[in-house]
Amino acid sequence: MELSFIFYIFAAFIVIPGTYFLLSLEKMYIAGIIASIGLLILFILFGIQLYTVEGNYATSSTNMTWPPSINTCPDFLSLYKINGTYSCVDTAGVSTNGRLTKFVPLTEAGTNPDPSAEQLFNLFLSDTDENRKNSIKTECINKGVTWEGVYDGINGYNNTIPRPT
Repeated sequence: MELSFIFYIFAAFIVIPGTYFLLSLEKMYIAGIIASIGLLILFILFGIQLYTVEGNYATSSTNMTWPPSINTCPDFLSLYKINGTYSCVDTAGVSTNGRLTKFVPLTEAGTNPDPSAEQLFNLFLSDTDENRKNSIKTECINKGVTWEGVYDGINGYNNTIPRPT
C-alpha cells in the first residue's frame, strides 16, 4: 500500500464530511447531502481508476500498456469475409479523401452484395510482419483512414498488428 493511497483515503474522509459541514452551516442540509453523495461517488470512481486492489498506484508499466488493444481493422471500419479472405470495409463513410468508398452491406432489395475493389481496405495477410506494417501504413495514407496504435494520420507506430482469425 502506497503513501499516496493512504493520503487519498484521508482526503476523502476530510473532504466529504467537510463539504456537508460547510453547507449545513448555511442551513443547506439537502445540498450538503447531495454534494456529499456526489463527492463519495467521485472519490470511488477516481480511486478505482488510480489504484489497484492492493492499494498500489495503477499507472506503472506492469499494469498498463498503450494502446490497450489494437483492432483488426482501421478506426470505424468493419471486418468483412469475402470468399474466405478477410478485408475491411467502410460502412460509415469515414475516409477523408474519398478513395475508400462507403459500402452498404444490405441493399433495399434485401440482398447482400460483395464489395467492389474501391470499397475494400487490404489487410495484407500474406505479408510478413515488417512488410505488413509498412503496407498497412501506406494503405491507411492512400485510403484516408486512421488506425489507433498503427497510424494516427501523421505518424506510424511499430506495434504488432493483429491478424483476424
